[in-house]
Amino acid sequence: MGDATEMNVLREKDFARQGSVWSRHRRTFMSIVLACIAVALEIYYSICAGACSYLKGTIFGIGLEYVGIGYMACIILLSILKKDTLLLVLLSAGVGIEFYLIGFQVWHNTYCPYCLAFAAIVFILFVMNFKRDRTMLCVVSTVAALIFFSIFFKGSLAPTYSYTLQINPIERSLCKSLETFTA
Repeated sequence: MGDATEMNVLREKDFARQGSVWSRHRRTFMSIVLACIAVALEIYYSICAGACSYLKGTIFGIGLEYVGIGYMACIILLSILKKDTLLLVLLSAGVGIEFYLIGFQVWHNTYCPYCLAFAAIVFILFVMNFKRDRTMLCVVSTVAALIFFSIFFKGSLAPTYSYTLQINPIERSLCKSLETFTA
């Protein structure tokens, strides 16, 4: 009788372990998919000269769109390598940075949907990978990233037309001819 009970306990432990392994694989897969979506957003943002072209930001002279692509590449790599603690540190640092960048948009009352979508992905990734026993590590990483980023971030807000007029003189003459046509 004792053997049957021990077998049941072993089966339950094995089933629980398989469930946690499946959960971890699913979390890893979803982390990679979300990071790839974020990379696609950043690539589209860097190519498109649309509504968000007036929001610019750099850190150490590198455009934030490229920093974002590198950041998500690190997220993908750490997810594949199953480095959960480093992944959590990087994600919590990303949360701190996104708080700063969202605050920048609120302060200037100018919002970029691509930037906000990227921030949402960072927040979702953080929540998916959060471990309660690592709360203090997350807080320290978030605060350190927020302080570090606020010191080295250079952001600017310029209207789209100023970029168009400075970059492409042919478009300027086209705009003038359209103004005379509509007037």
